[in-house]
Amino acid sequence: MENLLSKLWVLILCYGAWEGYVVYETHTENLKQKEDVIAGIRARIRKAKKEERQIKTYLKDIEEAKKNIELVAQEVERLQKKLPEKIQDVENLSIIKDIATGLNIKNIYLSPGTEENKGFYFTKRYEFSGVGTYLQYLVFFEKIASSERLLNVREVEFKRSQEPQRGRFQLTNAKIIIESYRYNPDHKEDRGIQKLESEFSKPKAKSAKGKKGKRGGK
Repeated sequence: MENLLSKLWVLILCYGAWEGYVVYETHTENLKQKEDVIAGIRARIRKAKKEERQIKTYLKDIEEAKKNIELVAQEVERLQKKLPEKIQDVENLSIIKDIATGLNIKNIYLSPGTEENKGFYFTKRYEFSGVGTYLQYLVFFEKIASSERLLNVREVEFKRSQEPQRGRFQLTNAKIIIESYRYNPDHKEDRGIQKLESEFSKPKAKSAKGKKGKRGGK
């Protein structure tokens, strides 16, 4: 008994050493877990900072795009105002008829159509027909192009005339559509800014959907 008591301190020392080892191992394990958590947090922070930089760059690009879109829209509106405020049928018909008559084009027929809304401008078509030579119509087109009024030759159809040939130039029956324009004061050029900004949210929506899919797979 006395021998056992004399060695009790050894048992106590061993037990204390074991307890110390257990505490040390527990502390080491906890420390490792905390380091893993810290590493994960640092990785998320780096990812968040990268995304922040990308967002700032994207927003900067959007602002630049907005400025460019606004400049284009202003240019369109500036050009729009160069169109006449009204389409003068009487003057336009008179100009077309005078040009054709001056070139000795025969069987002249002119008929105004209805206005069509093309967005920032309205267009009106005039149907013209007559009998003349190719040379006469070539000059006719040149004079229409150089007219003080904004006129455009939209469609041309030529057919050989069945009338007896009197000169050395072939006569043709022509059907021509001529357009006139005026600007639309009620039109506001669409900048498309809302559509551009909505595109910014799409990647986020797709990313969230993708994450849900991955979780479901797990």
